[in-house]
Amino acid sequence: MREIYQKIPELIESAQVGAYCTVVETKGSTPQKPGSKLLILPDLRNIGTLGGGCVEAEARRQAIGLMQDGVPRLLEFQLDSDYGWDDGLICGGNMKIFIDLPKTRAEAEMFERLQALNNEKTPIVSATVVSSAKQGIDVGMKMIFATTGERIGTLGDPALEAAVEEQTSEILKKNRAGLFSENETASVFLEPLQPRPTLLIAGAGHVGQALCHLGSWLDFDIAIVDDRADFASTERLPEADEIIIGDIATELQNYPITPLTYVVIVTRGHQHDESALHSVVESDAGYIGLIGSRRKIKLIFDDLMEAGISKERLQQVYAPIGLDINSKTVPEIAVSIASQLIQVRNAADTVQTFDTQPVRMPTVKVVG
Repeated sequence: MREIYQKIPELIESAQVGAYCTVVETKGSTPQKPGSKLLILPDLRNIGTLGGGCVEAEARRQAIGLMQDGVPRLLEFQLDSDYGWDDGLICGGNMKIFIDLPKTRAEAEMFERLQALNNEKTPIVSATVVSSAKQGIDVGMKMIFATTGERIGTLGDPALEAAVEEQTSEILKKNRAGLFSENETASVFLEPLQPRPTLLIAGAGHVGQALCHLGSWLDFDIAIVDDRADFASTERLPEADEIIIGDIATELQNYPITPLTYVVIVTRGHQHDESALHSVVESDAGYIGLIGSRRKIKLIFDDLMEAGISKERLQQVYAPIGLDINSKTVPEIAVSIASQLIQVRNAADTVQTFDTQPVRMPTVKVVG
């Protein structure tokens, strides 16, 4: 998404038109979900995907046809024998794909401001009119609603804008994109655009190093903390946005942790893990995960409860960390942790723990 949002203003500034395709609604089994994007460049190269297969091929064909003097258009696909996967498998669902053709200076400024708000860690909801039967509300109209109160653009009707604004809090809370209809006169695609979260890794050992690589690939800003300069180095951690060298517990205490911070504790030993967890367990972090055996975790929790940490706080910790994929090697462990980070970030209905149950700490008993 970041690459797409950067590219659209560049195209507009150079008087070029790209086809900005977005999945806006799905029902049943589909290869992608609402919010999936594809930008077709003037030289017909692609950025992003709509899921591949015949659906993407047909959407791409129609989008290319619209790039020359066309207008935005909403496409609908029934995924039956006509639109299966490349290997012949049928999804059996329904997809709506909106083809937008941003070309005005106002749209360029909107995408530029969207990027700036994202860099400022401001949650926003992007609204785009994808169909309309009401005069004054044109297909392709856009508006951005930021949690700071900033409003950019227009949907062509104050009543529609007010109705959409009422939905923004819930959209951000659920973190799910979808269509909003107002009196059947207009359909507006509402998309939550959460700021890029920070993955704060305590420990620059082998697991921390592997997770640094994966986390960057998965669109996290990476901060990594260790007290060993030879481990916490740009040579070992080229993907890290921030490398902090110092006492792990102290540096974690001083770090500006917010709900957009995901803390992973993978230090080199029991005592470091315990002190690291003590530093962050009462923070506002959106996720805290602790590596280790169930026995080690129980010992650490017992110690922290004696130090005054509540049982309720400890029950928010993902421990043992990661999804249970029977991982053994360092890369497999990192994949297990990264999978859980994705699950939490994407607000899955059921967030699994290591024992694949929809509750945290299924085997570590906290008493008292």
